[in-house]
Amino acid sequence: MRLPSLFKLSKNKSYNYSPRYYDERKERLEKLRKSKEAKPDREYFAGYRKKSYRDDWKTVKSVQSDRNRRLRFIVILIFLLIFAYAAVKYGKIDIFF
Repeated sequence: MRLPSLFKLSKNKSYNYSPRYYDERKERLEKLRKSKEAKPDREYFAGYRKKSYRDDWKTVKSVQSDRNRRLRFIVILIFLLIFAYAAVKYGKIDIFF
């Protein structure tokens, strides 16, 4: 049971809103179309920055490291093949011959 009060408590407001069909993709496309028509092309490209020297350096460095990695692999492979050939030829291991 509730005690009587001198102040009136307001109730929460409720609305009888029933949404109609809503196509999110269509709304987004219309919004993009309107924003594209409103701005000239120069404003779109002004936000893009040119590649910095740091980015260029990273790409060059990654290409060089890939080249070094491949060269190291080839040298190790040749060394292992020479070692295997010597082991078979001079080590009296007759697996292949």
